[in-house]
Amino acid sequence: MSTAEKTEILPTDIATETRQAPKRVRRSAEEARRLILDAAEKRLATQGPEGIRLQDIARDVGISHPAILHHFESREGLVRALIARTSAQFRDKMLGALQDRNGHQLEAGELIESVFEALSDRGTARLLSWMMLTDRLTEATSSRALMTEISNAIHSRRVKEAEKNAAPTPDREDTMFMAMLTANAAFGDAIIGRHLAEEAGLDHDGIIRFRRWFAQLLAEHAEHHDHQRKD
Repeated sequence: MSTAEKTEILPTDIATETRQAPKRVRRSAEEARRLILDAAEKRLATQGPEGIRLQDIARDVGISHPAILHHFESREGLVRALIARTSAQFRDKMLGALQDRNGHQLEAGELIESVFEALSDRGTARLLSWMMLTDRLTEATSSRALMTEISNAIHSRRVKEAEKNAAPTPDREDTMFMAMLTANAAFGDAIIGRHLAEEAGLDHDGIIRFRRWFAQLLAEHAEHHDHQRKD
């Protein structure tokens, strides 16, 4: 507020302004960290890694810049915490998608959509790529073992399906290749996929159709591969 503005405010105005001032919201440390990470994730999804600016995030959450530093020490600390959380969420989402609570196994299309939603739509792949290219990816992110864990879960599902159908056990390397292809496609979609889709004349619905086509391609490959082993 300027000096001129201050001289124009009467005592009654000051009292009214004081009464109407919003109360300070008291949050637990855990809740504050969650809100900060939520705001950072939203900016990541819409603007990429360069959108993770502490001043902007502080304004989004309604806190001060020093408050973010109190919880994360630095922008790098916030980025590492965001990677750790999104990696854990991706892991839980994928493992949960492979087997739901009722024991019903989801279709390939639903699995692929889960991968693209987690890696591409939420900006996780862009942030991971940026961290790897700038040597910021550390053991603390837990992403190094994530691919192996998810591949093992997918392979376990394929083995169960083979046993149920009295078919040969699927090849583990083939499962790993399928997982790698899916991850590469999702990373590519996150980084340049929207541009390529626009150049090809695809709208949002066209991108969804591509994902379903890709899922069908993987499903047909797995079925053909298993039939070949049977023969």
